[in-house]
Amino acid sequence: MARQGEKIAFQARARRTRNNLVEALETLLKEKAFEDISVAAIAKQAGVSVGAVYRRFENKDAFIPIVLDVYRARIEAFATAPESRLELNPDAGLFAALQKMSQLAWQFLEQDGHLLRATFIYARTRPHLIGADWDDFLEDSAVSYRQLLTLFSNEIARPNLDEAARMTLYLLNTGIAEYGLYPLQGPGSVLRVTSDQFTDAIARAIYGYLTTPETIY
Repeated sequence: MARQGEKIAFQARARRTRNNLVEALETLLKEKAFEDISVAAIAKQAGVSVGAVYRRFENKDAFIPIVLDVYRARIEAFATAPESRLELNPDAGLFAALQKMSQLAWQFLEQDGHLLRATFIYARTRPHLIGADWDDFLEDSAVSYRQLLTLFSNEIARPNLDEAARMTLYLLNTGIAEYGLYPLQGPGSVLRVTSDQFTDAIARAIYGYLTTPETIY
């Protein structure tokens, strides 16, 4: 019985240490990019030895799947929070819905963009670290977008609603992420707009795409 108690206590300490390391990394991600954070810095922030990090993570890259899990959990929590829940009124129209979606996406980016920045880069450059979870997450998102667009199908001119949902997912999230994470780099550096003007422009661009009939040649 004593050994069982010791085992449970050991497992609890191990979980606390692991959670502290993830929290330490998240704190550092608010200040700098993942690639600029060392294992030693994570250990120092968590108040443990470097050896304690390597006993739980093979290397720094092993944190990436964990960061993705945290990111997904934050999205789910954000989406269900009373103050940020997306409640759509079909009578208000498609454009109003797109405006709200764009505003909420920006709001989430301001709150948890440090997590997105890490997964955003690694999903592109090192997909093996993300694995199928990222693809599953995107597929689930595409399904949600299709369900949303179905509410406004009478306004949408695109014949393929599934394709329209996937394009909406891409345009909204890529635009928000690209400009929100890197406003002074790349194409975003030429913009001279407020966040409200930007989210409104994204909504208008997607609205134009969804409501413009495909030209048949």
